[in-house]
Order: sequence, then structure tokens, then C-alpha cells
Amino acid sequence: MTRQVVHQTLYSNRMASKTERLNLRLTPDQDALLRKASEVRGESVSDYVLRHAVMAAESDIADRRVFFVNDEQFEEIQAMLSSPPPAPDRLAELLKKPSILKSREA
Repeated sequence: MTRQVVHQTLYSNRMASKTERLNLRLTPDQDALLRKASEVRGESVSDYVLRHAVMAAESDIADRRVFFVNDEQFEEIQAMLSSPPPAPDRLAELLKKPSILKSREA
């Protein structure tokens, strides 16, 4: 079974309709900083803040150390870990060659 993982942030999903709102309170210094950064990037402040907030949230979630899964999900994970995909041909060839880090005879 071959699986392909595609990373796409929720922010980059432009097909989704934006219907939810999030309000923030910030200091004048924070506001000025965000406005300057979004200007430098050529984005609206909302797009800039949303993009960075979504990336930070995805990173925080991906960095979790403990995951709770049901029995079916656990079995699926175990099956994937028990049968890793074969190494690509070029990688297999590279691994057959002697290491350049081993000391050479003088």
C-alpha cells in the first residue's frame, strides 16, 4: 500500500469560504509592527496575521508528543510502521557505495 502525504496549510485553501471572525486586542506597538510586516510582504494585515497564525497552529499541533487514537487508527499506524516503503532506487544505490567518512588508506 503506497501512501502519499501532501502538506497544504489550511490558510492556502483558497476554495474555502471565510465565514468566521476572530477579534484581537493588541498594543499600539504590536499593531504598528504587524502593519509594517504586512506592508513589507505586500499583504493585507488580515492576510498576514491569518497566514502566520495558521502556520503557528499547525506547527504546534504537529509538535505534539502524545496522540490519542481509536483502535482502528492504532492498527493502521502499526501497519504503516511495520511495512515502510522501499527506498527509492537512487537512494539504494547510494547506500551500497562505501562511505566517504570512513578513513582511507594512505
